[in-house]
Amino acid sequence: MLAVVILTDNDRFSVAHQVMTSALMALVLAVTLVILLAAGPIMRVIGQTGAAVISRVMGMILAAVAVDAVLKGLVGIGVIDAF
Repeated sequence: MLAVVILTDNDRFSVAHQVMTSALMALVLAVTLVILLAAGPIMRVIGQTGAAVISRVMGMILAAVAVDAVLKGLVGIGVIDAF
């Protein structure tokens, strides 16, 4: 809920915007809860092999995002030229 505090600055946003941000955060938390509760049935369907495949694919995606962030940081501080 700290994100709601950060995203709803009283000086910049009206009460309606603050309520909307809080409601969206609650919705995201509810969807996350449903997904976490569904983890057991999903594991029974995909099995250990499917979980291993998904884990490796997500690892590759995470590595790609990390490399992109490092390269953008290096471009931002002027160590390398933009490509």
